[in-house]
Amino acid sequence: MLAVGVIAFLAISAFVDVVTSLGSINKSSGPPKAQLGGAVGGYSMIVGREERLAFGLYLASGSAMSPACIGANLTPEFRVVKVTFLGAKGSSWHDGESCGGILETNSTIPVVISVVPLHAGDYTLHFEPKVRKRRVGDVVTGQVLVRS
Repeated sequence: MLAVGVIAFLAISAFVDVVTSLGSINKSSGPPKAQLGGAVGGYSMIVGREERLAFGLYLASGSAMSPACIGANLTPEFRVVKVTFLGAKGSSWHDGESCGGILETNSTIPVVISVVPLHAGDYTLHFEPKVRKRRVGDVVTGQVLVRS
């Protein structure tokens, strides 16, 4: 009987902990303000060869980014193969962005975007931290030269 009581207590405690954690994640302490670390400029790519663009997504202040997203003007010149957030696969690239999990304030996660250039040319790329299609930080811009 004691074992059943202990198990019930642990189950209820775990449930309460999850519910209160979700409540604190959703609690707003202002809009999120994020930064992208990493350089875009100076890349030289070759048409058809997969390349990786790496960034550090840092949530400087405000409420949690839920979901944490990265947006860019990659299509139609590049095919986005995959996006990873902290090593976990993000959502498929859709409408110029991909999203991962939740990013808490004062946390940084690596974001890697794997792309294949489709056309030769000189491109100006823009990357930005986002939450649900809304920009929540400054744009990072750079030039990329794609050769045949």
